[in-house]
Amino acid sequence: MIKAIKRSKIYEWSTPNNWWQSHCMAPTAIFWNGQIRVFIGAWDFNGISRITYIDLAADDPSRILHVNNAEPILNVGQPGTFDDNGVFPGHAQVINNKIYLYYTGFQKGDKIPHFTFGGLAVSEDGSTFQRISQAPILDRSDEGLLVRSGQSVLFEAGVYKSVYSVGNKFVDVGGKIRPSYDVCYLESKDGIEFGKQGKIIVRHDPEVEHGLGRPQIIRLAGKLYVFYTRRMLDMNYFMGCAVSEDGETWNKLESFFSEIKHPPAGFDSEMIYFPSVLHIPEIQRTYLFYSGNGFGKTGFGYAEILEFDRE
Repeated sequence: MIKAIKRSKIYEWSTPNNWWQSHCMAPTAIFWNGQIRVFIGAWDFNGISRITYIDLAADDPSRILHVNNAEPILNVGQPGTFDDNGVFPGHAQVINNKIYLYYTGFQKGDKIPHFTFGGLAVSEDGSTFQRISQAPILDRSDEGLLVRSGQSVLFEAGVYKSVYSVGNKFVDVGGKIRPSYDVCYLESKDGIEFGKQGKIIVRHDPEVEHGLGRPQIIRLAGKLYVFYTRRMLDMNYFMGCAVSEDGETWNKLESFFSEIKHPPAGFDSEMIYFPSVLHIPEIQRTYLFYSGNGFGKTGFGYAEILEFDRE
């Protein structure tokens, strides 16, 4: 069996500038040019996120090689578009020597706080990204009128297998109106065009959670896994995992994170959130990156995924 073992904090932003005031939100990792590149959401003074990246050593992710703090690699969208009030990484994938950066775009609402839908930007050099479209590639539909975002893809046998979050309501949690959503599955032939209807594969438990967000699909040890955020009602946000043999039937795997807990103090005492799993075949290492408290205000850290003898 495989489990995640917590390692250490990696980085916390502490040099405010005009576009990056705080946060390393929603780390999203790829293996690129022999090192790990982690895309993150950087908040400005108004809490609006833009995307930048941090490079880490592949054999030791706690060793920082470069912090891109000159300018964001993906800024907010044009006024009136779906991502004009913030963008943060959903999932990055290297496909045909290009980086496909799937991202979530925020737009303010009137009767609800905001809408979130999914966009895509592509890069050939890892630093210069161009939006595929000013409109979302994962747009509003009946399955997700308010939330249809947080997308990731896995390219296998000519098919782009995608998971994402869908939601149609906000709920009162902790004295604040917050979105409620579940995890959906949908396939695409090109990773750009997606239909309007997927299949819900993991549902949140309203007794303990109000939503499951930013899911990531990946194949590990011959099985399909989906890692996702758990927005807990007690506000101690955490991570979840579901596993499938065939891509059709999914089962929650609570034991995956049995070795990871919220510590009594520290950067991740309240949130261990936004999981991003990266397997590097060249060195046979599998890492899980995550944000700490305040959606990454206190920085981000990592765990390592190891294989154990079956219990």
